[in-house]
Amino acid sequence: MFLLFLFPSLLFAKLQLVLVNDGVMPPKEVEKINQMGNELYEKTNIPVFVAAVAELNATKPVDLLEPIKSRYSDYALLYFSKTPTAVNIFASDSVKKLMDIEQILSPLPWRGTIKPVMSPAFSKDESVKISVAILNGYADMVDQIAESKGVKLSSSIGSGSKDSFKLIRWIFYGILLFFLVQYIYTKIRRKSGEE
Repeated sequence: MFLLFLFPSLLFAKLQLVLVNDGVMPPKEVEKINQMGNELYEKTNIPVFVAAVAELNATKPVDLLEPIKSRYSDYALLYFSKTPTAVNIFASDSVKKLMDIEQILSPLPWRGTIKPVMSPAFSKDESVKISVAILNGYADMVDQIAESKGVKLSSSIGSGSKDSFKLIRWIFYGILLFFLVQYIYTKIRRKSGEE
């Protein structure tokens, strides 16, 4: 009889998608990740996990992947290490086809959603960079999987914030390019003036 009362709560129990957080992410970010990931899981049956470890060798990806693989046929794991800084995405073969891992992990500012945020140009505060990088990467993964499955996520941080971030990156790199062109132009002008 007790199981009848317990069963509905088990049905609607939320997955804890942040497997490890060694003080790397603030509670608000963990909450948002769990919200987005649980909505994706409810709609697609694909869990997307996160591990944010302080030290690379403290918790290895293989230790996390074994229990995930034994329980889920489809899965993804965003693994982030603070010291040394390392990031990787692990996924089942079927889930790899639902997202562009190479794009998400790209260091190119107009393409990637994790590594460009880690650049010194983004912020001087290391904890802010890490927090934004993990949330951006996770949101990109979840959004791509949802889109591939034809699902709309109400909890998604949306393309608006990602587009704003891309615009800021384009402006920053545009300014750098402007100064580089100006420097080269000045050098060429001085050289032609000397002749």
